Amino acid sequence: MIDSTLKNAHILIVDDKEANIDILLELLEFQGYTNLKATTDPRLVASMFKTFNPDLILLDLLMPHLSGFEVMDQLKTLIPQGTYLPVLVLTADMTVETKQRALSKGANDFLVKPFDLIETGLRIRILLEARFMHLQLDNQNRILEEKVKERTVELQKANIQLISAMEKAEAGNRLKSAFMQNISHELRTPLNGILGFGSLLAEPGLDDESRVQYLSMMKKSSDRLINTVTDYMDISLIVSDTVEVYPRMVNVHEILIQLKNRFTDHSKVKKLGFFLLFPPGKDDCFIQTDPELLTKIMFHLLDNAVKFTQKGSITMGYTAGQDKIEFFVKDTGAGIEKEARERVFESFMQENTENTRGHEGSGLGLSIIRGLSKALGGEIRLESEKGKGSTFFFSLPLL
Repeated sequence: MIDSTLKNAHILIVDDKEANIDILLELLEFQGYTNLKATTDPRLVASMFKTFNPDLILLDLLMPHLSGFEVMDQLKTLIPQGTYLPVLVLTADMTVETKQRALSKGANDFLVKPFDLIETGLRIRILLEARFMHLQLDNQNRILEEKVKERTVELQKANIQLISAMEKAEAGNRLKSAFMQNISHELRTPLNGILGFGSLLAEPGLDDESRVQYLSMMKKSSDRLINTVTDYMDISLIVSDTVEVYPRMVNVHEILIQLKNRFTDHSKVKKLGFFLLFPPGKDDCFIQTDPELLTKIMFHLLDNAVKFTQKGSITMGYTAGQDKIEFFVKDTGAGIEKEARERVFESFMQENTENTRGHEGSGLGLSIIRGLSKALGGEIRLESEKGKGSTFFFSLPLL
């Protein structure tokens, strides 16, 4: 690229007379120009243009083989559109027709033969200054275009982030709405049961059978209320990342057997088989973990399995490897579509999002499972086939 002194500009001289070329070369070298080329054969201009990349062309008009007008026609196909490349015409014919034709072909200025050296030097410098200014402008435009592109990319990224933030905000609003609807329903329903059956128990002349039945219903409502409040407390700890873990050595078999006993009656009511599978030859298994959090995770897995299984069976157990232990709860329920397998771990979600209140409960079970498993350093995964059931796996590293 030309520097501000213009002395490194590439100047190409095309004239069929050696004497004219010698005069121009001597003048240009005297004025300090360093990148000069010349030819007496206009047929070589196209190839020289591609290799030399001139900043100024001094071009004779009347030459054998190709006229200066024809050379300018060739240059139009070589010079990129919008590029300023000055052509200084060398001619002894200064008729109006010649000037007009040369200008129409792309000439920028004229030098009359025989040359006035002072005028020649000035015209060359003026054209090179114009070339320099155009190149500077082109360079600034490229820089500006790059900055515009970079800024556009930044704005696009910012727009994507803004859209993502808006979507998260909208999701947060939906979650708040779902939370309020959920907590209203899940607290009012058992409270109504407690108050209603409490009032019935106060009725005079109540027989023993009715009293036992009402007390049972009050206990059921109380248990549901306690479970709901506990779920909300757990999810609040998970969301605020304040779950406290108290690890100690625990017997896996004891925890699973206790859980099976808690769900046996629920399974019998729905006529579901309930199976507990331990690895062959293992009478017990001790691991270092928080027994309360482990129990909560397995409780929610079993609660979901029983809740969403209408016929068949529930199977709970574990497998142990060298570096981890993996618990599983398998059911023969409706199964979960592939597209919904990640969504079910979100708060208040069941597979059918059009009816998240299809079953009683806080709707927080799987989100609590995922949060507590993370707190214990474990992982939760799901395998499911629509119409055949689901298996939830919960793995813990063996320390």
